Amino acid sequence: MRCLLAAVVAVLLVSGIPITAARTASAQGDSSTTRLEVTKVTPSVISGAPGEVTISGRITNTTGDTINGIEARVQRGYPTQSVPAAQDALRGNAATVNETSFRPMIDTLAPGKQAPFELRVPVNGPDSLEITEPGVFPLLVNVNGQPGDGGRARIGESHFLLPVLAPPGAPPAKPAQPAPVAMLLPVVDYPRMQQEGTPGQRAVLADDALAGSLTPGGRLYDLVQSVVDNAGAGSPLGNGLCFAIDPDLLATVQAMSRGYQVRQADGGMRDGTGSASAQLWLNKLREATEGRCVLALPYADSDVAALDHADLPDLIKGSLDGAGVVQQVLGVEPRRSVLWPIEGALDESTARKLAGFGIDTMLMEPSAMSTDSLAPARLYEDGPVAVPVDPLLSEALDPRHGSALETTAMSPDGNGAATVQNALGALAFRATAGAQGGATSVLAPPRRWNLSGEDLRALLDGMRGLADAGYVRPAGLPETTGQAEQSDSALPVSRLDYPQENAAEEIPRPVLDQLAEQNYKVGDLYRSSQKDPAADLDPAALTTPLRNGLLRGASSAWRDNPVAARHWVRVATDTLNGVLARVRLDEFAGKITLTASNAPIPMTVTNDLPVTVSVRLRIPATAGIETRDLGVIRVPAQGRRHFRLETEVHRAGQFTVDMDVVTEAGTELGPAKRIQLQSYTYDPFTVGFTAIASALLVILSARRILRRLRARRSRLAAANGGQAGESAATSAPAPSASETTNPRMFPVSPGSTTESDRGPS
Repeated sequence: MRCLLAAVVAVLLVSGIPITAARTASAQGDSSTTRLEVTKVTPSVISGAPGEVTISGRITNTTGDTINGIEARVQRGYPTQSVPAAQDALRGNAATVNETSFRPMIDTLAPGKQAPFELRVPVNGPDSLEITEPGVFPLLVNVNGQPGDGGRARIGESHFLLPVLAPPGAPPAKPAQPAPVAMLLPVVDYPRMQQEGTPGQRAVLADDALAGSLTPGGRLYDLVQSVVDNAGAGSPLGNGLCFAIDPDLLATVQAMSRGYQVRQADGGMRDGTGSASAQLWLNKLREATEGRCVLALPYADSDVAALDHADLPDLIKGSLDGAGVVQQVLGVEPRRSVLWPIEGALDESTARKLAGFGIDTMLMEPSAMSTDSLAPARLYEDGPVAVPVDPLLSEALDPRHGSALETTAMSPDGNGAATVQNALGALAFRATAGAQGGATSVLAPPRRWNLSGEDLRALLDGMRGLADAGYVRPAGLPETTGQAEQSDSALPVSRLDYPQENAAEEIPRPVLDQLAEQNYKVGDLYRSSQKDPAADLDPAALTTPLRNGLLRGASSAWRDNPVAARHWVRVATDTLNGVLARVRLDEFAGKITLTASNAPIPMTVTNDLPVTVSVRLRIPATAGIETRDLGVIRVPAQGRRHFRLETEVHRAGQFTVDMDVVTEAGTELGPAKRIQLQSYTYDPFTVGFTAIASALLVILSARRILRRLRARRSRLAAANGGQAGESAATSAPAPSASETTNPRMFPVSPGSTTESDRGPS
């Protein structure tokens, strides 16, 4: 259920839909039928006069029925004497031992309507809170009414603490020594910037909600203005304040001050409206932080634990570079060696990694350590120093403390005056019954602190009153530099105990894998780039905004919300692809005809980036054609390189060749191009081979013809010889007698007979 609620909240944030709080007043329970908000408690700290407490607020009918006869009373519990009792009081679980009479508030409240109320309750005397001694008392505002036709019932309630330094008519009871106090002032919002501004191109924001927060009356403006008004330069209270600033917020506001655009739901753009407010707020913040303690959160308040678990140390290191942004924008040097991790929790692996990057002090929740003390401790042997934040004060300031929405949602979502009262009560408790032996109580508000300017001024006024009364002493964050080098006995050693629920809420590994893939491309672009003398821009100025865009996908705002984290990684990926595409092959017009087997192909690489980029041409193997590797080609900033790609064609015909431009390591830059080649020539080998084959064909053909001619002659000769013999036999005359009987002409062989040998017939 926690995961589902967190996901819904973050999806609404990403889509720009405002979030409406659905809670009733603190710990009202399911039976509540109204929204009850306490807006002011006067005085917030009782120190003698006046003799009554005034509680102001408003009540909203959230039902579909009219509520009649609304009345309220205040109930008091025992003064808190222990940390568990104080925690019960903060959670609305303290038993009440005193009840004032119900006082009429509102006669009729229609459905959906809202009405103010005010309760005045004496501190002591008849029908009072009956407070006769100093202490920190839990109070309950109990509201009854009659919804519709039903009976009377409790329709709302609100719990808070009331610190009493002295009841009316009695002197203050000053503690033996004031409790040292430091308070963090988180200056954090949600990631908004989809694309940082470049020369000639304005920044693009996902929405324009930040403009309202920066104007007078807005959350961020009032936070800064309250410090300027109530803890300005020279104020002792200012010594106990330390600003924890997200560098991404500063970069976004600075970009807004220069003019920006806002992306619309249909993908279009419109001009942003907050340029003047952004500049005003930056000036206010510079005034408020001058000479003060300033911490730089990781860029976009990124989830360094998740980055470590995904084995992305370069991104952890890059996130810490945001301290330079804080210094550049505000003109103050932040405490670079101090880190306030998300929810004050880390495991040892991440702590060691951060220590290797120069972090020697970490603000930790005691629940994430093996200690209950608020005193500094060393994390493992020779490790960084942990300064515990006060968990009681954290819970007092943040109604969501310990929930899945502790980091992601704005808090409080209403009833800010009650959190102020709880914080002042917890401070008074730390100075008396809950003293920690001189250890500094560090107030750590919720990261996305939603306290109104009026409530923050009430908190600062109350802290100043406690300081003037000797209860607290603004001391600032403990200085721990060099403590890690002290002997083993100087600081206790504490092991880290990373809560399972924190691990479950980290940015999930699949999202970080996508982020890592894109971060490699950013690093590859940096390694492939050089400063161009004409443009005079360092490659880091180009690639750092791209890396920062990826870190927005790992922001604490998206813990336990992978949908939103994936969205912002995709936004950063789209921006990166747009930058990479500015180094590209020019388009080819029509078909290229090769008139020779080794005819070169004219090509052009265009670089619209403000840095020189070293590229290679990538051409997949194509049957029938070979290309020569051109090696590394350096393309100047805002320029072009023309070259001739040498080819070797092995056959005539038409070829389709795909090619693109990549870095030396193979990262694709511009989109691939497809060219059509037409060749009517052969390479020398093919020509030679064809000539030899043709000659052989001629020779073999001639030989065959010759053989056929000879065979024909032989047949003709044989035929002619046969015909001549037959003619001689038929046409020759008979021999004469003399010729026949002449033995000289016809000798007779032995054994043969002739006509003359025969006797007369």
